[in-house]
Amino acid sequence: MDKIIKISKLAKLLVLAAGTIQASIFLYFAFVNASSTLTKQSFGDNSVNLSAIHEKWLSYAQLLENAGINSFWILGSFDFVVQIVIFIFLFKLFKLYEKGIIFSTQNCRYLQFIGTTMLAYGLAMIFLPSLTSAFINTFFSYPKIEINYYLGSNEISQLIWSSVILVISWVMKEACLMKEEQGLVI
Repeated sequence: MDKIIKISKLAKLLVLAAGTIQASIFLYFAFVNASSTLTKQSFGDNSVNLSAIHEKWLSYAQLLENAGINSFWILGSFDFVVQIVIFIFLFKLFKLYEKGIIFSTQNCRYLQFIGTTMLAYGLAMIFLPSLTSAFINTFFSYPKIEINYYLGSNEISQLIWSSVILVISWVMKEACLMKEEQGLVI
């Protein structure tokens, strides 16, 4: 149990750091470089490449920008919200683990939220660009934007891992219910 508590503290700090970095990148693009979704910042001999969106969408972001549409606010804000939601539930989950609460309905609920959010994000990685293009082509007078679907190993991995997390959450939920009903020790 001590290992779980120690690892959970570390994981909670990593999630907090990742969320802070994600928020900083988003705020950088929102206030400094909102006209693009990709930038390179140089610091002497070193440089940092920053992206406000998943790299799979960079070509689609370029299509939007070529049509005169700010891709950051369409794609970057969606990407940011999804990541922050996942970080919040991960933080809450590891906070429970840190307290020694391993099998509870709340843990299962957090895992379900994480899995569902990741599954929705995996589907969005495939379909959001095409739905965005169809919406823009139908309701606005921008130059016609081609409809693209993005399906590759990243999207398939996202769908598989989110499904695994959902199944684990359902198994844990069943175990919690059995524990409550029968007084089993898991």
